[in-house]
Amino acid sequence: MSLSFGAMVPDIEVIPIMLVTSEGERTRGLMHSLLGAVTFDILAVMFIAFFIVPPIGRWLRRRSREKWHIFAGVDVTKAPTNIGWALLSALIGTLSHVIIDMFTHDYNPLFWPYCTQRDMNWMPFPDTFTSSLVLTVPLGIAALAMALMYWTKPFRGSK
Repeated sequence: MSLSFGAMVPDIEVIPIMLVTSEGERTRGLMHSLLGAVTFDILAVMFIAFFIVPPIGRWLRRRSREKWHIFAGVDVTKAPTNIGWALLSALIGTLSHVIIDMFTHDYNPLFWPYCTQRDMNWMPFPDTFTSSLVLTVPLGIAALAMALMYWTKPFRGSK
């Protein structure tokens, strides 16, 4: 669960920055930097994993006959029990997001708050669309294959 949220958390900053500024593609700051990935992003993931997801999971379990409170074979009504694995998963998720964005976006403040004026990207093609398509389609297929392996696992709850 922490890995999944870690991979999504850096984009939380994009919408507020877009609403406040007219920067367009330059809507990345702390959460898309290495510094943010290892500090703020991980704190945000831990907050979500411990204080947001379990109450939502309990609410879903009470209101649905389906097992919507099961994610990858794990009951999300309980917070993660192994804090070390949760932190490591969050770190892998946030860093993978930041690194993948280097290949798919024009602007990435990898070393924020330093070097924010220079474009930091390693896009293999001159436009964002082609770079994103070439890199994310194979990654998406691999992620879908792995997700199907784990999401279809039977739930082994406590008896």
